Amino acid sequence: MELLTIVHDRKIEYIPIIYEFTGRVSRHILFYDHAKEERAYATELKHSIERFNAKYNVKTEIKMIEIDEDSKKDMQEIAKAFEGNSENIYLNGAGADTALFTVLSSIILRNNGKVLAYDKEENSYNLITQNGFLNKKIENNMNLDDFLTLMGERVLKECSKTNIEKNKEPLEELFSDTKRMFNVRHLLKSRKTKELKKRYPKMIDALAKLDIINQDGFLKGQEAYVRFGFLFEEFVYLQLEGFAFDDIKVGAKIEFDNEQVNRRNIEISNEFDILVIQNNKIGFIECKIGDSHDPIGTVYKSDSIMEYFGENSASLIVNMERDKTPHLKNSKRNFGESVLLRAKTKKVDVYNAFDFSKPAFRAKVSQAFGMTLPKVFQKEQIKRLEESLSQL
Repeated sequence: MELLTIVHDRKIEYIPIIYEFTGRVSRHILFYDHAKEERAYATELKHSIERFNAKYNVKTEIKMIEIDEDSKKDMQEIAKAFEGNSENIYLNGAGADTALFTVLSSIILRNNGKVLAYDKEENSYNLITQNGFLNKKIENNMNLDDFLTLMGERVLKECSKTNIEKNKEPLEELFSDTKRMFNVRHLLKSRKTKELKKRYPKMIDALAKLDIINQDGFLKGQEAYVRFGFLFEEFVYLQLEGFAFDDIKVGAKIEFDNEQVNRRNIEISNEFDILVIQNNKIGFIECKIGDSHDPIGTVYKSDSIMEYFGENSASLIVNMERDKTPHLKNSKRNFGESVLLRAKTKKVDVYNAFDFSKPAFRAKVSQAFGMTLPKVFQKEQIKRLEESLSQL
């Protein structure tokens, strides 16, 4: 088959079709408007597809065609180029300029070609012909590496999920009690190792396994306690067990497509605590502990990156903090009402608490990413319901 893609700056709207038909395309033509920006996008997309195809040893001819949608001459030349039987030609024009898509689709359809209209909400596409259309579900969902490659990004580093799984027991021990975790971190920061061993003797083994202290309780490095933030990311990743994400990355540093980020307020490289993808929809989780960060800044960072990844992307901020005023009925939280309202307007979900609750966290994940709750959580809900009914 021959695939025609109309290039624009919202790559996420047409790369699922490119991925879906990988290995079946003999020639791929990238149409772009004569504007300078579109030429840059088409060039970057060509390079991205070439890197992707090389990874899977796919042989596809890639051609770029510049077109002026306001030029009658250009339209006539395109119409002439596709005259005759074009039943093996497919037009991928999701999210493209309406005028250009209308002209190209009419040319393709009247020559027995087909038009592919991707629906990012349903992760499906309509296959349109002269005789009507069929709705088809996407069969091949992207993992994060392939998604990022086709978007023009590069993964510079990431944490080993195998190593995180090996540390599951000490991570659960460290973060199962948030109040205790903050006390332990404070004692480490204050170099009060004797008090640490006296008050929390069971924590010594967990901290040693996590390479924060040695068996004698002394810090491994002057500021080993700083690693608590990174360890919390790993702990949060472990809590995603049971959710059917297609792929997850932890502690991933991503180098972004320079041409795209220049149009938005985003750094060239960004570090993501947790990246997820499900049904070609990207999402990320920002993990915070303590109150030394800027909650408003965190919300705006999440919003900017969501804008880059498209309106179908999702974000969740997980913030655990010390309850500094437990004697008050309503303790002051880092993410107060005004910040939560700002996050809501930006469609950024927030889980902010003084102690980590697995059921509450799972409910937030389900809400933020539109995921079905894990069966284990459903069993917990049923158990609690049964216990409540038994007390009636």
